[in-house]
Amino acid sequence: MINSPRSDLSGSPPSLNPATLALLDDFLSSKAEEEQRFQQLMADREAGHVAGLQADGSTGIRGEKDIMDVDEYRLAFSEDWQLSQFWYSTSFANRLAGLIGEIEPSPNASIAFVCAPTAFVAFQNLYPRPQTRLLEVDQRFAVLTPSHYVPYDLNEPDSFPAELKGSFDLAIVDPPFLNEVTNAKLIQTLRQILKPTAKLILVTSTSVEDVIAKLYDAPPLGPMRKTELMVEHGQLANDFACWGSWDGAEIFGRQ
Repeated sequence: MINSPRSDLSGSPPSLNPATLALLDDFLSSKAEEEQRFQQLMADREAGHVAGLQADGSTGIRGEKDIMDVDEYRLAFSEDWQLSQFWYSTSFANRLAGLIGEIEPSPNASIAFVCAPTAFVAFQNLYPRPQTRLLEVDQRFAVLTPSHYVPYDLNEPDSFPAELKGSFDLAIVDPPFLNEVTNAKLIQTLRQILKPTAKLILVTSTSVEDVIAKLYDAPPLGPMRKTELMVEHGQLANDFACWGSWDGAEIFGRQ
């Protein structure tokens, strides 16, 4: 009888070495804890909405509590690599929030965070304002603060609530994909939602610097100036930087 390759197999599934098993166990445990936090967040938001409660120091919107801080956010929301999501470090997100507050100090300023959820969380946690909006395709973020979340798909750049047209004093944008097509679609939206006198902050890779110079070339979308702000963007090999559209933006972030 001729033995086939299959006849030498024991039939038992291959086993992983202890180190790999430990890493897998840590990963699964972390995902389970993350899912538990997210489900609790959803339950808390739903309870607040149903009860219509408003605690002291809340957002001022019926049924909504203050937004979590960046550390809590990073624990509750995993990065979705298919959506090219990579969260800022807590220190960078909070520093950016402070700088945004300096260039738009008015509590009534209308600010759009486009594809930049970490920046939105940091700003709303430190400087909660009623006219701040997060435009983002990932609908998980609706549970953070439903009244501030706007579903936005950059593949449908003209699809957004009509009341947002010409409404924003400032936009913070972090294009999810590093190419000209993505930036062109974002610009199509930004041209419609920004006021003529608005400012724009762009956080992206230096690998698309030529695209920035080409597309962001006229007010309120440019010309863009590279700022001194050092970007801390997790798990990416690309160098990132920050650009601003206003006169004097070069010193934005200077220590």
